[in-house]
Amino acid sequence: MSAFTRLWRRAPLWRTTLILTGVCSTFALLFPAPWLERSLPLYQRGTDKIGHMLGRESAAQKAADADNQGRRMVSQPPMDAQLEGVIPFAGRQLPLPAGHWHPVLNYQDDVAHGELLTSLYVRSERGMVTGFIIAQATTQSLPSSDTQMWQDMCHNTFNFTAGDLPQDGNRTECWMTAPIRVVNNQFITSNQALQGLVSSPLFIPPALQRLSMMGFALPPVLVDAGWVHIEKSKSGNGVDFASVHIFVSPAQAGEHVTIPGAPEDWSKPGMNNSPDVADFVQRTSSWLQHWTPELRKGYTGTLDTTAWSAILAADPGFHG
Repeated sequence: MSAFTRLWRRAPLWRTTLILTGVCSTFALLFPAPWLERSLPLYQRGTDKIGHMLGRESAAQKAADADNQGRRMVSQPPMDAQLEGVIPFAGRQLPLPAGHWHPVLNYQDDVAHGELLTSLYVRSERGMVTGFIIAQATTQSLPSSDTQMWQDMCHNTFNFTAGDLPQDGNRTECWMTAPIRVVNNQFITSNQALQGLVSSPLFIPPALQRLSMMGFALPPVLVDAGWVHIEKSKSGNGVDFASVHIFVSPAQAGEHVTIPGAPEDWSKPGMNNSPDVADFVQRTSSWLQHWTPELRKGYTGTLDTTAWSAILAADPGFHG
């Protein structure tokens, strides 16, 4: 019999103290005292690792989350407002396609060392969505690397069509059309960069939930007419940019939702199987190319609202 075993059997007080020491040490690691973490950085790192393995946030993580939450603001303007023509947006102008548009949600994010404003709008006919806009623009400059996702949206092989202006070293501008499927009230696309936008947990779910609560129905297919403009900041630090994605519905006018072609036809390789699908995509792409100069003028704040062209503003999804 070893000395430890003899001591364990003959010294009940020592045995109890040893057991309590082990139990208290375990509780100290699982439920760390804040004052002790502040005093012992090594102890804090150890408890943070244990908390991470248990799926629990550390005090530093909770503080960071609270700080980020305070720098992200979501607002829901009254949806009975009807907007048309040109509206102010992020210190610029935003031209709206034809029809009456309703504001759905505003989201402002200044976590990434800059400020990015996102606004969503909807247009409908008899409760069916005929257009959906995701407009984004900086109110403070961002690092150029933070805009890579928007550039990648244009240069994707799953797009129907795409184009861009020649780069001059100071600015980049591109546009594209891409298929968007609506599945279980979610936007789905094969363009991975675009998917990052249309599935953003920060503003898409609450926007779609609000549409559903207000009685708006989404068609099973939408065509994204997207435009991205990025330019170097005049201050010399970072870049400023604006992005407008207009989801146009190909549903034909009438009481019943009728989408041309089969579901598989709404893709770049499949659109040639349906003349109706190819025609809608071509009309959307042509309209977008004529609409981008208006978006560009809106970015610079030089749109003339008195010389507004109703014909130019009528996208293929508008049935007015």
